[in-house]
Amino acid sequence: MEKFIKISYTGKIKDGKVFDTTSEEIAKKEDIYNEKGTYHPMPVILGEKQVIEGLDDALKGMNTGEEKTVEIPPEKAYGNRDPNLIRLVPLGMFKKQKINPVPGMPVELDGRMARIQTVAGGRVRVDFNSDLAGKTLVFNVKVDDTAKTDEDRVKYLIERNFNGNENFNIKISEKNLDISIPEKAYKDRNILIRKASFAAEVFKYLDIDKVEFHEMWEKPKKEKK
Repeated sequence: MEKFIKISYTGKIKDGKVFDTTSEEIAKKEDIYNEKGTYHPMPVILGEKQVIEGLDDALKGMNTGEEKTVEIPPEKAYGNRDPNLIRLVPLGMFKKQKINPVPGMPVELDGRMARIQTVAGGRVRVDFNSDLAGKTLVFNVKVDDTAKTDEDRVKYLIERNFNGNENFNIKISEKNLDISIPEKAYKDRNILIRKASFAAEVFKYLDIDKVEFHEMWEKPKKEKK
């Protein structure tokens, strides 16, 4: 069975700046804090490409509580820069979407994220390479916890798919899984996608044949005048 772990990490470009972290304190210090971000140990299933290859390889040999610094070359991170991923796009395409392109602006084209390099002569040069392509990365990573039971693994999968597992009640009976979803989670507009993703992972990684979700909706109480 695949190994489920939780990790804390801070990633930076070698001889450069921090680009990602699970620490709110470090995020604020490095001026990369995102109010919509989540800052706590991240659940990972080893060998499932949920983190970059070089980090996944390092984690496979680590024990719970262990911390280390890992240097990862581009070929085991975000790859080397590919000139074929740079395209020239007519300026009119952006105008139709009421976008005023400027160098450095991140955009989404054809369902992929890219960054504008130049705007000239009615054409926009767009780079689909990752901002981290061609970079050697350094991660300080710690294995905070390892799932030991199926209940632990379910909680990890809930956290992965619902951005937290607080107030979720679970019951595993034979090959059936029952989950009560708290109000904060089931009122998320993406709840159907989250449920489908969660169920798919449960069926893939655990010996479970059926997942049943439970929600309770209550009539809002009228405020007393």
